[in-house]
Amino acid sequence: MNLILKYIKRKVLLYWILRVCVLSIFLVISIAAYFILFPSIIYINTADIPKFLVKTSGGEYELLNRSTCPLVEIKEETSLINIKKTVSSKQLDYIKQFVSSGGEWMPKHCIPQHHTAIILCYRNRTEQLQTFLYHIHSFLQKQNIHYQIFVIEQTFDAEFNRGKLFNVGYREVTMRSLAGCFIFHDVDLMPENINNIYGCTSCPRHMSTSINVFNYKLPYYNIFGGAIAMTRKQFHDINGFSNVFYGWGGEDDDLFNRVYHRGYRICRYQSFISRYTMLTHEKEIPNENRMKYLRNGPKRFYTDGVDSVTYNLIKYEQLPLYTRILVNV
Repeated sequence: MNLILKYIKRKVLLYWILRVCVLSIFLVISIAAYFILFPSIIYINTADIPKFLVKTSGGEYELLNRSTCPLVEIKEETSLINIKKTVSSKQLDYIKQFVSSGGEWMPKHCIPQHHTAIILCYRNRTEQLQTFLYHIHSFLQKQNIHYQIFVIEQTFDAEFNRGKLFNVGYREVTMRSLAGCFIFHDVDLMPENINNIYGCTSCPRHMSTSINVFNYKLPYYNIFGGAIAMTRKQFHDINGFSNVFYGWGGEDDDLFNRVYHRGYRICRYQSFISRYTMLTHEKEIPNENRMKYLRNGPKRFYTDGVDSVTYNLIKYEQLPLYTRILVNV
């Protein structure tokens, strides 16, 4: 009888040990899957924004006998900027007097802490581009930064390729500018809050987290499109965007994966600072192969990107409000 009891106790003990082991393995797998599917994102409080911002102006101001520009005062309660959804040629002419050729501006009374290149990919959205230029010049000049706007325009020889155009913009800008911060921006997004500093942070930043058409909420957790900010080093380290995403969708999710693959963490400002108005436009045709490209993306991170982008430069011209770079990709 004692032997039978010992046997039963041993079986029960082994059963519970096995069960605990299985549950532990399941827990470890679940935790690992969570961090793979939902990588941690840094949320920057308003008071901590100056700590995360990195100086991206180089030695181009050494001969200027001026003090450093202060940042715009960051307040939790600030009035949002009203967006003019249509602008006239007269309004555009008015702001031209404050901007240098090629869409460049810098403060005259102090040395800026941030030298930013704003890169837009573009094709056949004239009204939206005019609205963007009118709004963004007025917006940025309140922030005491040195900036220049580059519009990378694609010809009609192929489907639109947003990621490839951003890579082209980065290549062309780095050959001609000392900018240390790069903001990859959609032409239909207008920032609403002046506290949304158009400078770079120590982590790649998703700037447009709260958009009016999504009721100022994130459509999904790991979205990384619209407007993003990266330093030269950050963009170079991740090898930029993929070049294979022709048509709509996929390149921004692939970029999110590239950032984490290289050991970076994405950061975001609080939602009330990262508010944007999106201008209405026709829906683009989705890329049928985008999910396949996303799945096999890690195989191409080192071979497909800004280092391997190919294109034909058709025209490079400095217009009154922006620098136009027309390319065939």
